[in-house]
Amino acid sequence: MARDTFYTAVDMGTNKVASIVARVGTEGELKILGTGTVRSQGMHKGRIESIDEAQVAVRTSLEEAQRYIGHGVVAGVYVGVSGTHITCLNTKDTVDHLGDVDDINNQLLDKLIQSSFPQVDRTQEVVHIIPIGYDVDGMSGVRNPVGLHGRQVQVEAHVVLGDAATLKNTVKAVEANRVSVKSLVLQSLASAEATLTGDEREMGAVLADIGGGTTDVIIYRQGNPWYSAIIPVGGNQLTRDLSVAMRTPFYLAEELKLKWGHAMPEMVKVDEEVVIPSFEGQPRRIVQRRDLSEPLQARLAELLKQILLKVRQAGLRQFPAGGLVLTGGCAELPGFRDLAQKTLGGPVRIGYPRGIAGLPTQLQKPSYSAGVGLLLWGIKHQGEKRPYRNGERTLWGNKPLMRWFKRSPKSNKAKVEVKQIAEVNRQDPAFGRSLAILSKAFGKPAPDTGGPRMPEA
Repeated sequence: MARDTFYTAVDMGTNKVASIVARVGTEGELKILGTGTVRSQGMHKGRIESIDEAQVAVRTSLEEAQRYIGHGVVAGVYVGVSGTHITCLNTKDTVDHLGDVDDINNQLLDKLIQSSFPQVDRTQEVVHIIPIGYDVDGMSGVRNPVGLHGRQVQVEAHVVLGDAATLKNTVKAVEANRVSVKSLVLQSLASAEATLTGDEREMGAVLADIGGGTTDVIIYRQGNPWYSAIIPVGGNQLTRDLSVAMRTPFYLAEELKLKWGHAMPEMVKVDEEVVIPSFEGQPRRIVQRRDLSEPLQARLAELLKQILLKVRQAGLRQFPAGGLVLTGGCAELPGFRDLAQKTLGGPVRIGYPRGIAGLPTQLQKPSYSAGVGLLLWGIKHQGEKRPYRNGERTLWGNKPLMRWFKRSPKSNKAKVEVKQIAEVNRQDPAFGRSLAILSKAFGKPAPDTGGPRMPEA
């Protein structure tokens, strides 16, 4: 079989590295050929802290995924990116007085998008430029203007930026294993490919992918990504809270969270008890499962309010009609959907990888939404290239609406209207409430952190 029929995804998260190898069958169906999941090393909140450790984790994961199909078949991979270094914005630009151009064509749209990207210094790279809407002669809401006659065309695009050094380190960690990176893909975009329905995209929906180190939020409107942001809180924060409250090491708190944790303590039986094993000479203890779950509920409630805050920062007064879709490893915690409905109201569901016949059972979990979504993204956008190659600085976009082009001084002269900028709040507003829970466990008052206060939901 030809090498280019294979698609490989590498999801490099804070807690795990998951590789999936697949191919497209004769009838267009996706067939999973192998998977490999290992504990992540050298990663923290989307950034590589040890390139050597990250390389080893990726290598082990890829080798496991290729065990049954032989080595050397993977020519290129799609890699998910996340982290607090990611920023996003929407841009607008207009081309008028088309002159002798009778109808709008792809070349004109390429020129329009090329002239509309924002100022980017050498510390940043463009990960995505996604056209999300067009105006033709004042007529808004045009999905595809190609073939239409008009004298003025305006495009609105969603732009995803990342720290150049961080992105290049990610590519380096993967390509050290004799494979090439075809494209870097925003984690939330990949998860949306695997979990959101067509109706949800059209009605508008909020997707929150809650991983170990971060929560990736993306809002869809009228079928397109419209706003995205990164919240620097994930499942590991829940584990740290539980570790302090239960006075246990992190690894043991993680086991307790996965086995006994619940997002709605009031739904747990009053008399249900959990045995905390002995460790480092400490005797085993018995605690109430409700008490164990309280710090988890507090942290998740604050995380949900941060998601709501992102929705309001996007300019929306309430959640879109499609509601909230929760995915990622943390979404598997029992009671999380009920807590989200109680905290936010409106429709809430847990997002699983969908629309793939014969998907292996081990991949039918929210924790694999991004990995499966990377495969779907690769198939949908095959032929596109990554943001940079061999040190060259180029832009990446959606074919055929945008082709490869080099950054030039001329392209920076365009007037750009920035509608939304999703900057990461490096302060953790959830800390205050969770600290109160933890302080209660020790019988001490919680100190005033001086941090930001969350608005009422």
